[in-house]
Amino acid sequence: MRGILALLVGLLAIGLSGCGNGTFIISVNSGVIVGDPRCASAGGDFQLRDQGGLVVLVVITSTTRIVVASGGSGRCTDLFAGSAVEVAGRQSGDRITATEITVQ
Repeated sequence: MRGILALLVGLLAIGLSGCGNGTFIISVNSGVIVGDPRCASAGGDFQLRDQGGLVVLVVITSTTRIVVASGGSGRCTDLFAGSAVEVAGRQSGDRITATEITVQ
C-alpha cells in the first residue's frame, strides 16, 4: 500500500512541477496522540508525537475518514490520548490536514 501511495505522490509531484503550480505535500505520519483530541460537530484536532519525537497538529475536517482498529468507521470521539495512529494528509509546516486517520 505504501509503495502505491509513494508512486502516486511522485507522479503528482512531477505533474505539478511541470505545470509550475508550486508545492503540494502529502504526508503519512505515525505516532501517538498527545492529550485528548478536541472534537466539534464538523471535525476537530489533536497533537501527534511522531516516532522521532516531533509534535504536529492534526486537523480533522468533515471529510476526514477515521478507521478504528476493528476496521470499521470511526469519529473524532473514538480518538483518545495515548492512542497509536497513522495519519495521511496534506502537511504544511507543523500542521497536517488529515484525509485519513487509522487507529492502530
